[in-house]
Amino acid sequence: MTLDPIAFQQHDPTRAASLGSLHVLPDSVTIESILTLLSPKDLLLLALTSRYLNVFARNDYVWKRLFFDHRNRSATRIVFRGSWFLTYLFPTPDHDEACLNHPLVKHPVPVQETFDRRYRYPNRPLMIQRSGVEQWPAWEQWSLDALASKYGETQFRVSNIESDEEPSFGMCFQDFLHYIRYNNDTDPLYLFDPYFAETVPDMDSAYKVPKYFEFDYFSLLKSDIRPPYRWLLVGPQRTGAPWHVDPSGTSGHDPTSSERKTSVSWYLDVYPYLPPESLPLEIVQNPGQTIYVPSGWWHMVINMDDTVAVTHNFADEANLLQVKRSMLGDDKETTQLKRWELLEKEICDRRPDLIPALTCRSEHQLIPGLIDKGPWFDVDSPESLSTWQARAQQVLQRVGVVSNLDDIEPVLSGRNICFLTEDAFVKFFTPYQDGPPCFSAEVAANRLLMDDHESNGQHVLSSPKMLGHGYWQESDHATVEGVSEWRWPYIVTETALDMPLFDALDYLPLQQVDEGFLAPLMDGLQYYHTLNLDKNAISSKILSLSSTAIPLRLQSAAQNHARWRLFPKHLLDQLSDYLPIVHAQVFNPASSSPLLQQGRADMSASLVHGDVNPSNILGILSSSPSYFSDGIDVSYGQSKETPELLPAHAEFKPTTMIDYGDALFKSDPLIDYVSVFITILNSRRDQPVIDVLLNSWRNLVKVNNNNNNNNYNNDSPQKRAAKGEQEVSLARRCMWHVLLWPSEGLTLHLTQCVPEIGEMKTWHDVEEALFGWWSAL
Repeated sequence: MTLDPIAFQQHDPTRAASLGSLHVLPDSVTIESILTLLSPKDLLLLALTSRYLNVFARNDYVWKRLFFDHRNRSATRIVFRGSWFLTYLFPTPDHDEACLNHPLVKHPVPVQETFDRRYRYPNRPLMIQRSGVEQWPAWEQWSLDALASKYGETQFRVSNIESDEEPSFGMCFQDFLHYIRYNNDTDPLYLFDPYFAETVPDMDSAYKVPKYFEFDYFSLLKSDIRPPYRWLLVGPQRTGAPWHVDPSGTSGHDPTSSERKTSVSWYLDVYPYLPPESLPLEIVQNPGQTIYVPSGWWHMVINMDDTVAVTHNFADEANLLQVKRSMLGDDKETTQLKRWELLEKEICDRRPDLIPALTCRSEHQLIPGLIDKGPWFDVDSPESLSTWQARAQQVLQRVGVVSNLDDIEPVLSGRNICFLTEDAFVKFFTPYQDGPPCFSAEVAANRLLMDDHESNGQHVLSSPKMLGHGYWQESDHATVEGVSEWRWPYIVTETALDMPLFDALDYLPLQQVDEGFLAPLMDGLQYYHTLNLDKNAISSKILSLSSTAIPLRLQSAAQNHARWRLFPKHLLDQLSDYLPIVHAQVFNPASSSPLLQQGRADMSASLVHGDVNPSNILGILSSSPSYFSDGIDVSYGQSKETPELLPAHAEFKPTTMIDYGDALFKSDPLIDYVSVFITILNSRRDQPVIDVLLNSWRNLVKVNNNNNNNNYNNDSPQKRAAKGEQEVSLARRCMWHVLLWPSEGLTLHLTQCVPEIGEMKTWHDVEEALFGWWSAL
């Protein structure tokens, strides 16, 4: 029987779905007679519509026609780039560098795209079974005997992890091989040499970096400034790398370590006693296999047999922000700072789209002259700490709290400078971009809650009493220019004795936050959301700051995500189209018909906390008395004594909310729901906890409906559409609030909890996966 290829094409269901009406035409007619009529821009847009049209739109016949139709006839040379598509994009020798760095040249699109979505951007480790190792010359040439035969007299760097006197030293390979075969050490010597390719240049050509990791931004640096990035590893059984995170924010594997348990010691002394929920991810790597270790992952290695391996660290687009943070993290490390300056310049020249992520400076530089003007921020230094303790003591005296300097302890609290005493908590607001509005919001929120508590008594969530607030400034006006211009806003509150949820998580079971905890927390937030502002006037200045918050967030969202680069590139490319055009689509409290019953909730919450996270929720950790040797019920937070035996089924009761620096008034309550869902629930979508959120929303709608009966419109969706009222789902509005979050912490936490976001193709997919549960309303 003879197969008719045209008839086969026309009856292929996949082809029909992909091509639509064009499926009745032979492929040759579609390509040669139709696609050749399109402009380059239209072809590229067509390539995005379906798999078949993507193949057709990249057909070299079409791009050859386009090249000769549009080429510069005066050009004396034509440089063929391997395909007419790339030749059209880079037609002359002047385009050599641009072509060399183009992603289509560096990375095969289909396979690379899969790797990027599933592993690189979600930051997931990967075992690669077939990466071409068997084709390397090293596959045959790097056996122990072959290495000894060829490089027996060559000295390599060997690590002696048990010695503080000589942690590494040079050793001839033949001597090291003799040691491997006859040693009985518990922690054997381990050859790991970062300069093996410089010592023996022909070893550089004996292996090839797998295609997924070929490009390394550090390769843009000259060899004398580039940090160590590759190691030759040779060792007997029991050698390996202790627990560590790779340096400079890179991905790969660095076996260096200091003052940590060796791999063998950890396996013998720690591993057997770990509870099931604390066991690490374990991978057995066999010869020829490659392991991808993402940036920031703690990992360790133990060799189960005599081993020869090579490892690389690299910086790519996915981990570039982590590399920047790491290299700029230590202001005293001048070599790293110099490397980053050079690297930043090279990358900006080659990749202008990465400029927002690279050139953003620390926000405290917004105050001219503040940097390098004395110990203003580094409370870790003894000199600075004593200076700040004296300032805190002065502020405490203003509000009637007497405290010795030694009793004023520094507290880690984000970007502000905080101190704690037995009786009071002091927060100085630093001159970051949001310092003054955060100070105003915190004072207003504390004043509002104090007034309401005095009028109506304690509620589900209390807040520490505000003892005072104001501005602190150096009395000597002859201080360094620029620094004296900043009047330090401060707030003083009573000390909250209960335990932060963040600290309690270590004692709670795996499903750390259940509906029993979540329900009182949401009741407390509903109290905030429904405060009577008529009795507690909020100044017009504060209301103005709140009303402009969402518009300002929308204005800066795209640039923020371009800097943070925590979402994968294909989603960042879609961001502008996904975000709303105007802030009223996110939240419009002035709407004459807030359609609460139908899911569009333009209702104003009296007070939106704005940053509900485990550090800002305090409470009492309690357990059953049978779990303690003295038989006494223990409630951590009511006593400073810690129980000797940690409870197996501890419970946490929220009592107090702190930190109102991000508070908003008459704003969108969905902001708090987003924060709870991501930072407290870690984006868990199991039904019991989701039901608590949904019931909380129903109750909030009911309260607002009772308070505003005359403002509601129960038109059908069809009638609202006829009136021109746009329906925006709660799921979309929540996703918008995620993207409008003013700091990177929420996005970072989300991408760590839900790494599969990297595999999702559109923001709509992300929105449905995260917040689709709103459809149950």
